[in-house]
Amino acid sequence: MAQVLKEEVRNRILDAAENVFFEKDYRSAKLSEIAKLANVPVALIYTYFDNKENLFDATVGSVYSNFCSALQEEEALEKGSPLERFDKVGQSYIRELLKDRKKLIVLMDRSSGTRHEKAKFDFILQMQKHIEIGLKRQTKKKYDPMLAHILASNFTESLLEIARHYQSREWAENMLKLVAQCYYNGVESL
Repeated sequence: MAQVLKEEVRNRILDAAENVFFEKDYRSAKLSEIAKLANVPVALIYTYFDNKENLFDATVGSVYSNFCSALQEEEALEKGSPLERFDKVGQSYIRELLKDRKKLIVLMDRSSGTRHEKAKFDFILQMQKHIEIGLKRQTKKKYDPMLAHILASNFTESLLEIARHYQSREWAENMLKLVAQCYYNGVESL
């Protein structure tokens, strides 16, 4: 019973942290605000997390690793066009990212002052490498590496715009499908 209670308190703290970091950012958020929203004393936060940065890490930690897993799994597929591979693997991972859209936004837009402050840049680099692998699979033609960087930046920003302007799960999935079609059909035209 005590373990269940500990887990419930930890989850309340994490949920409150997500909301406070989302409304403000890492630097502006105060542990006292998180504690108040979680309905716990500030000192109890230190029972679960050493400091605000550890709490931030725990709040956003899964977002980046899930994205990297999606890229690797999609690249491992041998058959299908880039859009078919995305439909088979990548789309479900990105749907999960959109479920955690607040965490995604916190990680990408509100992490200044943490070890994650370059997360958006790293996200774009991972996507750029993914695009370069896809282009090599698809064509023998050599393209300026800046093309992959521009495409990666645009796709990342598109995903963030869907998260920032989220209206409903159905709306987000439809927007994601449209963005992916535009993106992959454009890449496949090369």
